[in-house]
Amino acid sequence: MNKNALQPSENFKKMARKSIQAILLFIVTYLILILGAVCLTVLCAYAGLMLIALKPMFFTFMLGGGLVCFGVLILVFLVKFIFKVNKVDRSHLTRITKAEHPDLFKMIDEIVEEVGTDLPKKVYLSSEVNASVFYDSSFWSMFFPVKKNLHIGLGLMNTISINELKAILAHEFGHFSQKSMRTGSYVYNVNQVIYNTLYDNDGYGNFTQKLAGISNYLAIFVVLANKIIAGIQFILKKNYDSVNLNHLALSREMEFHADAVAASVAGSDALITALHRLQLADYSLNNVFNYYNAKIIEKEKTINIFPQQKFVLDFYANLQDITVENNLPIVSEEHYNKFNKSKLVLKDQWSSHPSTKDRVAHLRKLDYPLKSYGVGIATDLLTNKHLVLEEITKKLFDAIDYGNSPIISDPGKFELDFWENQKQYSLNNMYNGYFDFRDPLIDFNEDAFEKRLPIIQGQIGDLFNDENLSLIYLQDGIKTDLNTLKQIEDEVFSVDTFDYDGQRHIKTDCTELIVRLNAEYEELESKLKQLDKQIFEYFLSVAFKQNMVNDLKCLYDSNKEINVLLQNQQALLNKIIEITSFMRVSTAFETISQKMFLVKDEEVIFKEQLKFLLTDPIYTDEVSVEDRDKIEKFIAANYKYFAGGSYFDDQVDDLFECINLFSKITNGAGFKAKKKLLDFQADLEVADVGKVNGLVTG
Repeated sequence: MNKNALQPSENFKKMARKSIQAILLFIVTYLILILGAVCLTVLCAYAGLMLIALKPMFFTFMLGGGLVCFGVLILVFLVKFIFKVNKVDRSHLTRITKAEHPDLFKMIDEIVEEVGTDLPKKVYLSSEVNASVFYDSSFWSMFFPVKKNLHIGLGLMNTISINELKAILAHEFGHFSQKSMRTGSYVYNVNQVIYNTLYDNDGYGNFTQKLAGISNYLAIFVVLANKIIAGIQFILKKNYDSVNLNHLALSREMEFHADAVAASVAGSDALITALHRLQLADYSLNNVFNYYNAKIIEKEKTINIFPQQKFVLDFYANLQDITVENNLPIVSEEHYNKFNKSKLVLKDQWSSHPSTKDRVAHLRKLDYPLKSYGVGIATDLLTNKHLVLEEITKKLFDAIDYGNSPIISDPGKFELDFWENQKQYSLNNMYNGYFDFRDPLIDFNEDAFEKRLPIIQGQIGDLFNDENLSLIYLQDGIKTDLNTLKQIEDEVFSVDTFDYDGQRHIKTDCTELIVRLNAEYEELESKLKQLDKQIFEYFLSVAFKQNMVNDLKCLYDSNKEINVLLQNQQALLNKIIEITSFMRVSTAFETISQKMFLVKDEEVIFKEQLKFLLTDPIYTDEVSVEDRDKIEKFIAANYKYFAGGSYFDDQVDDLFECINLFSKITNGAGFKAKKKLLDFQADLEVADVGKVNGLVTG
């Protein structure tokens, strides 16, 4: 390996120094608070004992005991983190050994030797599209070395090559490659200690509540102690903000360093191709998870989810014309960046990882040549890999109660169901994804269908080209940035500086940027509306040519009617979700009682809309027999939802289930009307092209 890859950059060293300085400031502040707490505890204990000795009686005993508790509680709050151990949940992990999988461990051994770090304590597998190094941490792990464990997700191994796995594992071990990297590890541990002191206080809070419940005398001192602790937390939080921001900046540099190590071990392209494919791999696995989540009610599961993940991965790669090499899609940088048009960067404030775009740029700059380890999918390194994949799948499904007789689904059934789902819920490829994010024109007059327009051959490709599609992605990026900027302006997030379009801004710039982005959003919307009109006129001209105008008009009218309904229904849905939101969080009894009047008022309107769904023919195909039974039960019921200081859980569940059904039914009807119109237009185009080419006569 290139030894220079192990040398931290100057920026890394700078960030490490700033992190250490922030931590030292925190430690000084913390020691002052500890000293003050010790003095206060001694003083309170002395005062309490003297009070009891001066006049022994019940009243003085309680006051003296309260004073002692007052001092001790503050001191305990400040030192409780010493006894805190952060254990990583391993319930979803399966441990493997070198004896079981010698080929995989051979790769791990070689990477560890080349990087110059320690072997992992244990190696685990899971179903995830992920790989990580983890360990249990405590206060003492800052002073004594802790052996790290390696976690590898089979959802990852199933969708990357052997060379890409080597790069990813080298990245993970690169975090701990030499002594200078321990600065980052040390900062991480200190950061965890500070966080636990400030925010992880459930056990301490339960203890103080029990103590206060013993006596009203003690309760007074518990309240006083909590007031002082709140002041201490305020001071520590101010210090923590500095520590955390510097830690995040250092973490970014650690990621770049680990990438450099990985590139030196396996080659820059090995990590780049893996990074570009991970999003698609994760999306594919989630498709499989969602399928079997919907099958729980039918007690249906599979013995191996990973071939199905690969099937979905290959399907979407083919759908998006992604090049395939060695049985894996090679997602290009252009394709990866196609969907992300956000220009807002909050890297120094929020993200401990650089963006994939920044990481790829860094890797290309390094330009280390590929060091091939072998050909094949990463799971080929596993011994009896099919048994391993089935074992991890079994563990995944064992967490679900399927009753006494679960159904093992045939692998082919998943593929057939997937194809059917795509057929039912996907739009024609002719539209190039344009209408995945946008609805057909509804702002038209009745006389729009009376004017015959000239048809322009070949125009269809221009209407749905990538340039026009990018307008939608750009608008979506602006919308996302606007939401984030509004949250910064409203101080939902504590952000002092951020980058937009390569320029540094401060929080007070938000207002000006929001105005600017709103104008850009409206300008894009104007262009898209013009494009919507051109699309409408194009298909209208084709319909005139084939004497199908009346059929097209009926479909546009139907789509418009449902779209207008859907807009009103969405407003109703948003309102009832907002009004019932308090039922999902901890809320004071008095507040619940007051808000429940609003729920009951809105429930009347909501039930009327549910009745409309059950009676209007538009929604007939969207309402199953089971859905109808649930909705009719809810409409007929007179639920209270809350009484006597507690919720009626069954009633609340019925309400939220009907809210979900309302959304599913209305959106389903809206999509079907849209799809019916778009499919009709696609058929018109196919028929017209056939006539032009002499394939259709008549």
